[in-house]
Amino acid sequence: MVVRFPILFPISLLVLGLVVLAGILWGTAEISWADRFAILLGSDDAPRGLSLIIWQWRIPRVLAVGVIGAGLALAGALMQTALRNPMADPYLMGLSSGASAAAVGAIIWLPDWVTDSFGVPAIAFIGAALAFLMTITLSGRRGHPLDPLIVILAGVAVSLMFQSLTAFFLYIGDPHATRTALGWLMGTAGNTAWHEVPMITVALIVIGGWAIFNANALDATLLGEERAQALGVRTARLRMWIFLATVTLTGLAVAVAGIVGFVGLIIPHMARILIGARHRVLLPLTMALGAIVLIAVDLLCRTILAPEELPLGVLLALFAAPPFIMILRGLHRAA
Repeated sequence: MVVRFPILFPISLLVLGLVVLAGILWGTAEISWADRFAILLGSDDAPRGLSLIIWQWRIPRVLAVGVIGAGLALAGALMQTALRNPMADPYLMGLSSGASAAAVGAIIWLPDWVTDSFGVPAIAFIGAALAFLMTITLSGRRGHPLDPLIVILAGVAVSLMFQSLTAFFLYIGDPHATRTALGWLMGTAGNTAWHEVPMITVALIVIGGWAIFNANALDATLLGEERAQALGVRTARLRMWIFLATVTLTGLAVAVAGIVGFVGLIIPHMARILIGARHRVLLPLTMALGAIVLIAVDLLCRTILAPEELPLGVLLALFAAPPFIMILRGLHRAA
């Protein structure tokens, strides 16, 4: 599997570059090829209005979506390792439900000056962090390490609670505000701006570097608690760092683009099929594939029903269903 990495990873980076260019050059606006390249090269004769479309709308959107896809895929791979559960994903600890409840509550109930001052993304991130703290609090026992099964069950309980709260907000809220909230719940990168790109990019670089640096410890974790500890891995501390990394990446992703499902569940499995389970090669490929998939899906969301735009969650669920079924069948045969 390691032999494949020098081939697959450069190919994935090449595909990523092509997908980024496609996301920047294609869209609903009518722009000639000459104008497209003139805009990208910063030519003085490039149309100003079209330049704004490329530089202030498409490029930050494509970059943000790519980083979000890479971050969610990385978070999913780390969660599957920490919990030793192939069906784990970044939202397992109630993060998406907490963010959803906070964002929907802000959109429907808070005055405009509050949401304008703090921003729905910041409020959503606070909701995700609150859900994480509740899950960890419910899972922990003083003097005992976190049990992966208890973490999963606590995450399910917290998710159900926040999902009920979200449904309550939507049911009694103003119809106009409810429509806005539903659009956010289905995932969208339509309002992405430049100032949202640096924070999540820095988080991805730092957490990705930390994960690759600790690849051997992550490999040992897959052997089980006792064997990993016998190899010198402090599993409880490593698992807590993974949870903190996951809440950071997922909270920032949800804050920027809403609820984007399936990326953190499906992409790590695709990478394992291609490259194997060694984290030193698995994680870079996982991040590259996550970015490729989400940028490509976002481009389709913008263009399939142009000038209308589909939510990210709709197409992701459609495309993720076949590989998800294959993964379930594989797990059933393995059992």
